Amino acid sequence: MATEPNSERLIARYLLGDLPEEQQVEIEDRAFQDKDYLASITAVENDLIDEYVRHELSETERRRFEDRFLASAERRKRVEFARALATVASETAAVEKPAAISWRDSLKAFIRGLNPAGQFALAAIMLLLVLGGAWLLTETLRLRSQFTRLQAENQARQSERQALEQQIEAERKRNEELTARLNQEKQQREQTDESLRQLSETTDTTTPAPRPIIAALTLLPGVSRGGGEKPSLAMPQNARLVRLQIGIDPEDQYKSFAAELRTVAGRQIWTRGHLTARTHKGARSITLTVPAIALKPGEYELKLSGQTEGGATEDVGFYYFSVKK
Repeated sequence: MATEPNSERLIARYLLGDLPEEQQVEIEDRAFQDKDYLASITAVENDLIDEYVRHELSETERRRFEDRFLASAERRKRVEFARALATVASETAAVEKPAAISWRDSLKAFIRGLNPAGQFALAAIMLLLVLGGAWLLTETLRLRSQFTRLQAENQARQSERQALEQQIEAERKRNEELTARLNQEKQQREQTDESLRQLSETTDTTTPAPRPIIAALTLLPGVSRGGGEKPSLAMPQNARLVRLQIGIDPEDQYKSFAAELRTVAGRQIWTRGHLTARTHKGARSITLTVPAIALKPGEYELKLSGQTEGGATEDVGFYYFSVKK
């Protein structure tokens, strides 16, 4: 079967809706650009109407024709006109000549038998039908193109909506993580306050309360986990607090800092956020105070992170030390 766009058979299959979507779009695009090709489509459409009224279509083609053509009032008028014209031509041919003649000869004989006014009226009707068919085909192609464009726009909007939903979900998870971290820091701060309150209650109120024993240790950057001599804190038995002086690089300019203290096995001991750095004699450091009861003999790792102006968190450094009683 011919597959060239100019093939009358291919155009007939298009008009009957018997082509894949790609070939239909190809024929419609060419019809928009080529008036001669649009005229060829109109001619094939007229032939299909003639074959239908003469019962020359196959059963499958007849069903497709009725589904496609009889759904339009304009096309139904053209079919009725062609049927009436074929009937008149057939009756005229039967009266004038019993022998079988072609329908085209019958049509010519019918037209020649009309008076000039009838011929003019018939020509005007046929012209209107041809123009109406061409307009209907053009309008169908325009609506199909518009429908395709609207489908593409709808798909683009759906993609944008999905991307926005994913962004909202990511922000929601980030807010949940920040809320959980703030709640954890709040609980630890409350635990510290409760420990200090209990210590103050156990002190003899009749005598001046002694100042709490504070153990101090300075941590410098650059000490690795596995190499070098780690700083060691000798913890007095009566120590109540441990003050860690954390040295940082002067170039680490962050809005605030957060410290996380844990054992070398990874168990979290203490966290504190919203820490600020201080400068003394050209050196910058951060002070972290931890209850002495939280530190048992062993080795520890301290992770220091910084918060940028944009709200992002970045790792600043890791510090390692040991505690001895």
